Amino acid sequence: MDYVEDVRSVPAPVIEARSSRERLAGMAKGKAGEVLAISVIGDSYSAGQDFYLKDLTQHLAKDFGFAGPGYVGFNHGAALGGSNFKYSRSNKKYFGGDWDVSSLGEASPDSRTVTGQVGAYLELDSTETAAINTSIAHAKLLYLGDGKTSEMRYRWTPSDTWHPLTMAGSGVQEIQLSAPANDKWALRLEVVKGSPTLFGLWLANNQGGVRVSKLAASGAASGDFYKSDRQWQTQWKAVFSKIPADVYLIMLGGNDQGFGVKPKDYLENMKGLVRMIRDVHPAASINVILRQDTTRASTYPMTEYAQVLEPWARSENIAYASLQCTFGPDFKRYANDGPTPMIGPDKIHPIPGSGGRLIADYLYRVMVGGVSEVPGECGSALK
Repeated sequence: MDYVEDVRSVPAPVIEARSSRERLAGMAKGKAGEVLAISVIGDSYSAGQDFYLKDLTQHLAKDFGFAGPGYVGFNHGAALGGSNFKYSRSNKKYFGGDWDVSSLGEASPDSRTVTGQVGAYLELDSTETAAINTSIAHAKLLYLGDGKTSEMRYRWTPSDTWHPLTMAGSGVQEIQLSAPANDKWALRLEVVKGSPTLFGLWLANNQGGVRVSKLAASGAASGDFYKSDRQWQTQWKAVFSKIPADVYLIMLGGNDQGFGVKPKDYLENMKGLVRMIRDVHPAASINVILRQDTTRASTYPMTEYAQVLEPWARSENIAYASLQCTFGPDFKRYANDGPTPMIGPDKIHPIPGSGGRLIADYLYRVMVGGVSEVPGECGSALK
């Protein structure tokens, strides 16, 4: 993740940014207040925090500090959703009442929105651990205004008094929430009037460290995070501009392979996605990661996506990494029925304790040490 010196086809001026390695090095030396905001865009590999994202976030937080959960979408929740910030659309404790969940491909940080009727509620619970301080100093709710007025209410604990929220305006909006009084909280939001459409929450504390926003959706392909429609792009950029980001980790392509998307079309979507990111966060370091091959039947092997993605990324001074480099060249060896199984019986997703741990370790080394930049070779993360 070197400096971004010259990225062609960028509409906005590119501001040279320090590499994540230098930022993390400063944080390791106790540089007070330093924050590295990391946004992770991906499919189920990233949306399901147990596959690799929870381990990666915990490892970074343990070594460099924790600056809060960042973006917590109402599609798949937080990067530490399985441990410290619990939320699930499949559990009525956290998601109940009359909600309409959009299809994939919405102009949203995690590719979906949720629209609630009166009485619908959401809950996000915190659980503090030794490395993760769950205190919140800054909180805002991101929503999509329809020109009408809706009302919600929220409280941080069951014994807390309700706080009213009046939601108005058109397009992407944000509204500030008060901070909870305690580190342990259970935030509950309820619809009181109207039918608000919500994206998610952005939460931060006053500490230095990493802040990992999970911008990922199960089943998503590259076409769910980029569309050529001007109105769609305007909304997407408006909401992404409200989520601070120093580094983007983009891992898309697995579902493109599953859907038989042509590599050239996948590349055009990735180009469009990067252009939109550059419009709203021109100083951010962008890193593209390609998933490893599996034994799932497909029209195109991942190597065909690599053949178009890698040269383009390198020509644009965008960091490129391939999970094939860490899983090894023979996908039959790490298949579920292979000698070192790292992929589950569905032939798609990593086994958390083996394949997932391998991904987390690899991406940690990518973040901290960078990757070799030898074109045409499968570079390994540097120690």
